[in-house]
Amino acid sequence: GNLKMRGVDKPISFPATVKIEGGAVSAKAEFAINRKDWGIAYEGKKDDLIRDEVVMRLSLDAKP
Repeated sequence: GNLKMRGVDKPISFPATVKIEGGAVSAKAEFAINRKDWGIAYEGKKDDLIRDEVVMRLSLDAKP
């Protein structure tokens, strides 16, 4: 799919675990994106904790 942030639209894909039980659907995923790909630039300071890679964690629960 496409991820749009700050007016920048980029295609992404990631692995996910999807379960369907009794009509309910749940999904979980964890992946990383590079924030600079979406124009989020901050050089930071030496030994700063801000990294280019940002971990995304998704959890979805849909019940009928």
